Amino acid sequence: MSVWDEYPEDYRTRQVQAILLAVQAGESVALVGLSGSGKSNLLGYLAHRSGGQAAWPKLVLVDCNRLADASPASFFRLVRAALGDLSAAADELAALEAALSHRLAESTPLGLLLDRFDILTERAEAALFSNLRALRDMHKYELAYVIATRRPLDAHNELAELFYAHTIWLGPLSESDIAWNVGRYARRSGLAWDGATAQQMGALSSGYPALLRAICEAHAAGCPLALAELSQHPTVQRRLAEFWADQPEAAMLRHSGLSDNPLLAASRSPAQVDTAGLTLKEHALWEYLQAHPGQVCEKDDLIRAIWPEDRIFERGVRDDSLAQLVRRLREKVEPDPSNPRCIQTVAGRGYRFIPKDTM
Repeated sequence: MSVWDEYPEDYRTRQVQAILLAVQAGESVALVGLSGSGKSNLLGYLAHRSGGQAAWPKLVLVDCNRLADASPASFFRLVRAALGDLSAAADELAALEAALSHRLAESTPLGLLLDRFDILTERAEAALFSNLRALRDMHKYELAYVIATRRPLDAHNELAELFYAHTIWLGPLSESDIAWNVGRYARRSGLAWDGATAQQMGALSSGYPALLRAICEAHAAGCPLALAELSQHPTVQRRLAEFWADQPEAAMLRHSGLSDNPLLAASRSPAQVDTAGLTLKEHALWEYLQAHPGQVCEKDDLIRAIWPEDRIFERGVRDDSLAQLVRRLREKVEPDPSNPRCIQTVAGRGYRFIPKDTM
């Protein structure tokens, strides 16, 4: 019995149905999810279940974690192996074309589930994406790609157009999926957690898979289901560090349903802001605010600090220029820019910076 057989029939129902409908129509799908969202689990579930579901399109999993390198030849060889072709080939692209044609002659449509596609977008040559586009155009509406990435594909990528109509952000689990995950962990650990415990874990994690797993591990080790204690537990802290290491932007948190997650809000600190991603003016504002913690920074003082050239100040830097700069900075440093916690507006005067450790 495979581990995938344990998964409930209604696992990730909404996302599963969206992917199946798109592939059935010969359309490609971009599955975007931040660290720990469960992309690999969903693709593994799809690949396993497609073999036993007559109504489903054929789905073949290609795990890019298995790539020896990011060269086109290595990738084409990996896809051929996933299709069941293990033969040696002098021309990997031609061999892949033949393998695809053979598989499509048996049944259509075919969906290639490309897990960890980021490895290719970060390292591969542009020719690879042109070749993948050509393969899809050769088998239009018969061959579809389902790529899993942590960030949306760059708009200049040759493949980007294929995913405009079908980009799915993978975020929180449903209530039934949360209950199943918590119950499965408890059974494997020899524990008995009731429905109320599962609901509490779901609320603290926002149903986000990696955070839910971390809370399960911490609670199994004796940690109370309370935000203060969980935030300090080593297991949870490691998961949070992994999540923030990718430096997700505020828009990504919103797409992932994580803007209001209590653990993330409690763990993000100004020290974790990547100043390399700030413009010169944003950096100047950030430095000034950090140098005056808890103080009301008057608008005129901020304008003089950020636009120090006398000629510019004399012409008048309007309040809305400063407000726009503050808005852009909040987008990069606040977990929820629409509800700022560390850069607060002081009506009629300016702004106040509140460090995380004083919140």
